Amino acid sequence: MSKKSNIPILVIIANLLLYGTFSIAVVYGTFSIGLLGTFLAAIFITNIETFKSYISISIVIVLCLQNFVVGVFGRLGGQSSSLSFMTQIPFLFLAFIFLSLFIQKKIKIDKLYKPMFLLALVILFATRNGGGISNILVQVRNLTVFFLAFEVFSYCGKNEYDFKKFSKQFLSLGIFMFIMAFILYIGGFSLYEKLGIANVYTAKGLPGEGVYFLPPRFTTEIFDIPITRMGGLYYEPVTLSYFFSAEFIGAIILPWTKNISKKIGLSVIFGIALLLTGGKGGMLIAAALIFAYICTKIGGSNVTPIKIWIITIFTVFIFTIFSKFYASNYAGPAGAHFTTITDTWSVIKQSPLGHGLAQGGFNDSDVSFDNQMATGAESALMSIGYQLGILGMGILGLVFVTMTNQVMRFSYRVNRLSNSYYYMIAFIPIVLFGTSVFQLNTFAPQAIIPFMALLSGAFTTPNNSQGKDFSNMTV
Repeated sequence: MSKKSNIPILVIIANLLLYGTFSIAVVYGTFSIGLLGTFLAAIFITNIETFKSYISISIVIVLCLQNFVVGVFGRLGGQSSSLSFMTQIPFLFLAFIFLSLFIQKKIKIDKLYKPMFLLALVILFATRNGGGISNILVQVRNLTVFFLAFEVFSYCGKNEYDFKKFSKQFLSLGIFMFIMAFILYIGGFSLYEKLGIANVYTAKGLPGEGVYFLPPRFTTEIFDIPITRMGGLYYEPVTLSYFFSAEFIGAIILPWTKNISKKIGLSVIFGIALLLTGGKGGMLIAAALIFAYICTKIGGSNVTPIKIWIITIFTVFIFTIFSKFYASNYAGPAGAHFTTITDTWSVIKQSPLGHGLAQGGFNDSDVSFDNQMATGAESALMSIGYQLGILGMGILGLVFVTMTNQVMRFSYRVNRLSNSYYYMIAFIPIVLFGTSVFQLNTFAPQAIIPFMALLSGAFTTPNNSQGKDFSNMTV
C-alpha cells in the first residue's frame, strides 16, 4: 500500500458511518441514531495500525463541520428543539476513540492522569449542588475534552511519518476552512440563513438568534474600530478565531515544508483569517506564542526547561499588563470579560469550596446580567472557580503544568528542544490556561482541540524516520 495516496478502508467506513448517522439523526431529531453511528465509527477507526494521522484529522474535521451538519440537515428536516444534544457528536467521537484505544492498551497511563483523577474527584464532589443535567454534561465535557484530545493526538503522532502527514492535512483543512469562511463572509446573513444558522443557535440553547439577521456576536470593536466578524462553517466568530490562531501558529512551526517563503505566505493567509474573525481570544493566544518565540530567540540558542518556564511566566506577566491596559482604554464589548474577572473572584474568595457544577454564569438565565457577570459568565477560569472553588482552579492549573512538563521534558531528554516546533508547543498549555481567564470559550472543543492538535508530535520518536526528507510528501 502506497504511503502517498491510499486511505485505509477502515477510515472510509468510519467516516461514512459517522457523517451518515449524524446527518440522519439531525434530520429526524433522533439522537440515538447518531450516538450508535459515532460509537461504531470510533471502533472502526481505532483498529487501523498504520496511517494514524487519519484518526487525528477525522476528529478535527468533524469539529469543523459539526454546526454545518446541524444547520443544513436541521433545516432540511425542520428540526429545532430536538438538536440540543446533536452538537455533542464530535466530542463523543473523540471520547469513544479514547476509550477504545485505552481498552486496547494502545494508550498508556502517564503522569497527566494523576491531576486529572484529582480533577475528576472535585467534579464529582461539585455535582452535589449541580445544575441541570444538560449543563452539567457540557461542563464535564469542557473539563475533560483537552485531556482526551491530548492523549489521542499524542498516540497518533508517535510515528514521525504520521505526524508530518497530519501536519499537511491540518493546514490543508485550514485553507479549506478559510475559503468557505470567506464565501460566507461575502454572502452574509442570506447565505447563513440557507445553511440553517437559526437551527444551529437553537441547538446551542439560543432560540431566536439568527432568524432575521446575524447574531450580535458577529460584530465587535478592536481598539475602538467596529468590525463585522467572519464566522465560517463554525457559525461562530469567537471559536473560529481559536481555529485560525492554531492554523496560524501551525503554519509557522509544523514540519510541512522547509521552504521559509511558503511558511511565511501561509501564515499571512491564516493571520488575515484570524483578524477577520475579530476574536480577541485567538489573537491573544497567537500574539503570546509569537512573543514567547521571540523571547526564546533573543535569549540565546540553548533552550532548557527552566528557560521555557521563565519565558512562560514573563509572557503571562506582559500579557496580563497589556490586558489591563486594553480593559482601561479600549474594552468596548470586551468590558464584560474584565468585570467578570474582578466580580467573580470576590465571590470565589467568599465561597472557596465552590457553588456546584453548572451553577452561575450563563447556566442560569433567570438571574440578572450583573449576577451572571459576578458568577463567571464571561470567563472560563472564573466560571470554573465559581463552580469548583479554588481547589478546582488549582488542580486544573496543575493539569496544564503537568502537560507542559511532559511535552518539554520528553523533547529535552531526546535532545531536540532547540527545534522551534518542540519549544513552541511547550508554551501552548499555559498560554491557553492564561487566556481562559479572559475568554469564556477557551475550553470548548471547537476552541481547544485545534491547539491540542498542534501538540501531536510532542512524543514522536526522533529516530523512526532518521535520514528521510518529508518536506515534499503529498497528503
